[in-house]
Amino acid sequence: MSAPDWSAGRYETFAAELEPAAKRLVELAAVAPDERVLDLAAGTGNAALAAARRGARVTGVDSAARLLEVARRRAAGEGLEVEFVAGDVLDPPVAAGSFELAVSSFGVTFASDPERVLEAIALALAPGGRALLTAWLPQGPIHADLEVFSQALAEASGRPAPERFPWHDTDAVAGLAAARGAEVLAHEQRLAITAPSPRAYLELGERDHPLSASRRETLERAGTYAVTCERALAVLSAANEDPGGFLVHSPYRVIELRGLRS
Repeated sequence: MSAPDWSAGRYETFAAELEPAAKRLVELAAVAPDERVLDLAAGTGNAALAAARRGARVTGVDSAARLLEVARRRAAGEGLEVEFVAGDVLDPPVAAGSFELAVSSFGVTFASDPERVLEAIALALAPGGRALLTAWLPQGPIHADLEVFSQALAEASGRPAPERFPWHDTDAVAGLAAARGAEVLAHEQRLAITAPSPRAYLELGERDHPLSASRRETLERAGTYAVTCERALAVLSAANEDPGGFLVHSPYRVIELRGLRS
């Protein structure tokens, strides 16, 4: 499966679901007024706007032009001054040493090269700067739901899913950051995810999420799309905490890097 086009579908639907995690990220970062903040893989601007509301001077970078337009409209609607710039998170178009803080809410974890992610962050930060990143833990019902699709895709294509760097793993991140002298801390969190029903949540994802279009095409070609959806629905239904609707909690981790050197 090729890399997703994050401008496809309506990712803003899911970004709204993730906004509480972005607000929590900014709280943990203790963003201060006039602090210079870089939001990498900013998407629709959840973290950038949360930092701007606290009086920070914020720049958001993302490669998905349509999502940046959503972010700009949101900022304008709140009367917030945030600079949103199109660019690659591995080589963000910002001046070296121009930020005290870098954040990324479930963003840079999708980047192809973790070492270049840290290099880009370190270059963007002024001496003494810090970075906080959120990453999903490989557990919980939403992870299990995605694993159903991942396994079906592997069977349909004859290729295992590509492995991504485990940004949730504190030891792995510490090993990666050791050469840059960074101290790594972890903050355990959970995000509540709701919908009218398990089926409504699944159908919304299949209709609007950027990851869905490419996997649907592969599974439909293999003739396994419908049965895979039913398996995923069974996982979500078994984990549902709200008999009158849909409620699950997804665990994630905020990884904090202090003293990152370029």
